[in-house]
Amino acid sequence: MLQCVLDWFKKDSSEQTTDSNSPQRAAAALLLEVAYSDEEFSEQERKALPALLSKHTNLTTQECLEVISIAEQDVDTATSLHQFTHYLNEKFNLQEKINLVITLWLVALSDDKIDKYEDHMIRKIADLLHLRHSEFMQCKFKAVEQHG
Repeated sequence: MLQCVLDWFKKDSSEQTTDSNSPQRAAAALLLEVAYSDEEFSEQERKALPALLSKHTNLTTQECLEVISIAEQDVDTATSLHQFTHYLNEKFNLQEKINLVITLWLVALSDDKIDKYEDHMIRKIADLLHLRHSEFMQCKFKAVEQHG
């Protein structure tokens, strides 16, 4: 009897790590969180998201639009950032986390200004991804340099 219950939990946890929890989906959710954080999801941010996600994940633009659509639902039902960052901590190495934070900064910069709420959100995400403050700042400088 106990083994049946344990098998059921194992089956449940393995089902949760399928494509529905892909790194691309978690990354897209974090990109959306940054875009939404200043209470103004601008047209520039909306247009920039698929291209930035595509650059970060090597998905096609159409695939990125689909992932973003699914991630929007995830963000609407999420209770915290932890569910996304915890998953990425398990899947991403340090360089992938740094690249993601650079991409988050590029989302914030897509409307040519970094709002204090966007800055705070990216700082919180970087902390949850276990990045040092120096890495967080280097990501910001690289994104500003890339943005021009």
